[in-house]
Amino acid sequence: MKSGLLPCLLFAILFDVQSGAAQIPLPPNPGEFSKRNLSENGGGSSSVGISGSPAASPKTVVVEYVAVTPLESWVNVEGKTIEARLLAFSAPEAGKAGPVEILREGKVRFLVSGRKEPIDYPLEQLGEAEKTKIRALAEMAAKGPPAP
Repeated sequence: MKSGLLPCLLFAILFDVQSGAAQIPLPPNPGEFSKRNLSENGGGSSSVGISGSPAASPKTVVVEYVAVTPLESWVNVEGKTIEARLLAFSAPEAGKAGPVEILREGKVRFLVSGRKEPIDYPLEQLGEAEKTKIRALAEMAAKGPPAP
């Protein structure tokens, strides 16, 4: 754009060329505006902050899984294999007696290799050998953990 064209465009935008009247909109109360100092915010204080309780310190949460089997291959009814540990849904505290729950509502819990969270898997979706093994483990685990 040439440098002489810009002032002409501004002039055409601001003024109606045919009537010569200015097109600048005026505020509704042009003389009633004044600058305000930040220290005049009503209370005379210029500090800003949020009051309330101090921020709570972060808490460490320990998640403990009880592995019933080491990492091994589990085959489902479609023939697909997953590498996972069989986990207990619940178990007594270390050194205490009580049942270990491996089956819950027809599902087992696996900690799949490479994942951080366990998954609940339907027992009926596993192969026959896997179902037999898990049912035998669940029957033994219901009596409690083995003695050290």
